[in-house]
This record gives sequence, structure tokens and C-alpha cells, in this order.
Amino acid sequence: MKRNLLAGLLLFLSIGLIAQKKEFIAVGLNCEMKSDGVMRQGVVFSFEKQLSKYSGFEVGFSQRSADQYIDVLIGTNAYQTFHILESYLTMPFLYKFHSDIINVSTGLSIDYFVGWKDITKFGETEVTSYNTNPIFYMGWVLKLSKTFPLSNKLFLEPQIKFNPILKYNFSYYAVSLSLKYAL
Repeated sequence: MKRNLLAGLLLFLSIGLIAQKKEFIAVGLNCEMKSDGVMRQGVVFSFEKQLSKYSGFEVGFSQRSADQYIDVLIGTNAYQTFHILESYLTMPFLYKFHSDIINVSTGLSIDYFVGWKDITKFGETEVTSYNTNPIFYMGWVLKLSKTFPLSNKLFLEPQIKFNPILKYNFSYYAVSLSLKYAL
């Protein structure tokens, strides 16, 4: 009985010693392009928790923009094309596999519509209201990254991302560079 209790206690303590349990916060620059759009830059914030040597999770948020072109009937036979820039708050929830060669992250992303701007260059009319339906989009994320240590607490992590939006026929592609700090 004592031997089983001691073995169980040693096993419990050894699991805690083996586990990495590292936490990181990161800020990065993101260059992202929608499959039918223009490359846009943004800032990415994330939190990462490494649960074991190879396994962890990552959550974050960033701002994402999407171009929309809308034809509106003006008068009887004339149309005007409006260029709308939609803004979204993107929140990825990812599982992250760590290795010395490359890190692979995958999971879901949620895009929440936060606003719009009419960036039409020409025309006499302007858009006074605009909304999307739905205001949430869900996607799948695949991200490849490599972590380079700069010091014992600071790391540089270049990343490439692929993010198809489920149920809709478009995807996002991105390249980003993050600066990670170990907590």
C-alpha cells in the first residue's frame, strides 16, 4: 500500500517536472491577402501556452480588412460601383505542435464584423449605411512557423498562414513576423 502510494506520488511529481508549461505573449506585423483582394497590413496580438514539450495552444486577435464592390442602380439606367472596405476582428483558437524544425498550428478562427468605410474614389453619391449578414464568419487556420531565440525570454517567430472561411468561397493568405516574450 505504501509502495503504491509512493509510486503514485512520484509519478504525479514527475509529470509536473517533465511538462514545459511555458507561456508567451506576442505582438506581430501581418501582411494578409484575401483570395480575391489586395495585400493589407495589420497588427497581431496573441497568447500562447505550451503544455508539454510538443503540445500547446494559442489564442489571439487581429484586425482584418476585406474589399467589397457593390453595384447600385442610380437613376433609371445608370449603375455606380461602390468600393467598401469591411473591418473584422479576427480571433483564432489554435492547437500548436512545437518542434525544433517547424511549428504547426491548426484550429478555428472567428471573424466578427466591426465596421466599414466607403473608399470609392469617384462618383457623386455616397453610401450612408452598410451591414453584413452574417456578422460572424468561421474559418479554419493552418499556420507554419519557426521560433528563433533572441535571448532567454525574447523570441522571433516568422509565420505563414492559410485561412479558408468555411461556407464561403474565399480564403486568406498571410505572412507575419511576431516578437514573443516568455512570461
